[in-house]
Amino acid sequence: MIIRILRVLRGEKSAAPAGLLCALLFCASAPVWPGQADDPLKTALELHDSGKVKEAIQEYDKVIKAQPKLAEAYFNRGNAYYDLGQHQQAIKDFGQAIRLNPKDAEAYYNRGNAYRRLKQDPAALNDYSAAIKLNPDDARSYTNRGSILFDARRYDAAAKDFSEAIRIEPKDAQNYYNRANSYLALDKKQDAIADYDAALSRDPTLAEAYYNRGIAYTDSGNYDSAIRDFDEVIRLNPKSAEAFYNRGLAKMKSSKYEEAIEDYSEAMRINPKDPEAPFNRGLAHLRIDKYDYAARDFSEVITMQPKNADAYVYRGIIRTYQNKEKEADADFQKAFQLNPALKKKLQPIIDEAKAKAKAQAK
Repeated sequence: MIIRILRVLRGEKSAAPAGLLCALLFCASAPVWPGQADDPLKTALELHDSGKVKEAIQEYDKVIKAQPKLAEAYFNRGNAYYDLGQHQQAIKDFGQAIRLNPKDAEAYYNRGNAYRRLKQDPAALNDYSAAIKLNPDDARSYTNRGSILFDARRYDAAAKDFSEAIRIEPKDAQNYYNRANSYLALDKKQDAIADYDAALSRDPTLAEAYYNRGIAYTDSGNYDSAIRDFDEVIRLNPKSAEAFYNRGLAKMKSSKYEEAIEDYSEAMRINPKDPEAPFNRGLAHLRIDKYDYAARDFSEVITMQPKNADAYVYRGIIRTYQNKEKEADADFQKAFQLNPALKKKLQPIIDEAKAKAKAQAK
């Protein structure tokens, strides 16, 4: 079984505090504060920008108390609450900013991010859509809406959003990577590979793109290219158990059984709790007739997954080859008890294994 990583890279960043450049205040003129030398909004923004978020909120409170209809104050206080992880409070402030300024695309975008953090995806989807309607040239909204659609397995719609993000920001590797994942999920392997190529031409350190392109190559039967991609993942991330495991699968498909065993072993060393690596190492040992090693591998799988019928079947076949008929029959019976449908499917394979064992014994 191929371990897939199709995580999209999200553009989910709340817009930063407006700062002194009014970038997210839409350059609204600051209110006048009679009798005061300092502008409290400016003070709040400076505190926020310097990382003193709680102190900034106190200043935003003063601004809102004095000018309760100042949308920018709610917007920036919402950013502050977001930075503190207080997403529900951030949603309230962004909502008030939207009520005061319904054309504020950034407020919709940021509220969408807060909803996303709370796993309220339908609300987030609506806000990203509203942000796109108000500002159709903001790639971040397309990226984040696309990520929600991807997670909902609406891959065609996700690909369209990522295409819009590419239109707006054609130099961003993330956009191509995300669309490639959508294509791969749609089984459009060649389109996916082309987009992974584009992503890597823009960011050669994007390990996820090498990894998923390796999966696409494996699915396409191009095992040498898959192995090269997993080599790159391992170079960039030597502790990636998934990369070693999937490189092992590609090597198995290429009949490089000894090399596959080495990769499975490394995957097991990094992640000893994953039953897939010992299962497939057992298959590799079986292919080169190392029955004792194979039996140990499947026994390890059974220890981790006592209800894994396939592991019992393979251990039974191995024990048949080892002329351990009683133990083999016990494994087969256990497998059929766990999954009765296997008996009809696997009985010819079991009979073949018994015949082979008898022939070897002569």
